[in-house]
Amino acid sequence: RGSTRRFDNHSSIPLSTLYSILDSSTRGVPMDVCTNEGVRSSVIDTYFIANNVAGLEPGAYFFNRNLKAFDLLKRNASRQISGYLCLGQSLFSDASAVMFLMADLHKVLDDLGNRGYRVAQLEAGIIAGKIYLSSYAHSIGASGTTFFDDAVTEFFAPHAANKSTMIAMGVGVPGYKAR
Repeated sequence: RGSTRRFDNHSSIPLSTLYSILDSSTRGVPMDVCTNEGVRSSVIDTYFIANNVAGLEPGAYFFNRNLKAFDLLKRNASRQISGYLCLGQSLFSDASAVMFLMADLHKVLDDLGNRGYRVAQLEAGIIAGKIYLSSYAHSIGASGTTFFDDAVTEFFAPHAANKSTMIAMGVGVPGYKAR
């Protein structure tokens, strides 16, 4: 296993594949701190830019895991913006979709104290790992990266107001045959 180093920007992934990746990756991470009256909850919200997903309009979205739905936030987000947000890396301009795992750190720190930041990072890391595994199970590639913190929040605003990105993940068809 390894991160995808080049995506084929001419190949799309099916909407059903993206949905499966997001649904299976965001079902929750069992932790003693993420409960609300016995109901498991999450501190991570998933935003994404669809660059080339067959059956989904290019744009910026919020994955509403409770309703299992994609909420369109912005139409026609360009490939260039997903690359720019990921430190200007063309790899993420070429990805079929780029996910941004975000948390409202002020709320998390208020609810969980000093432990909150570690909880957000841990949950985001586990979700990112699940995105890798689910992508590979669908015979596509994935790669994680860092990002311009404030620019990501501003891009997904107002929906993502007060949220901070923990990690970004690109998924898509690899632009090479792995050996």
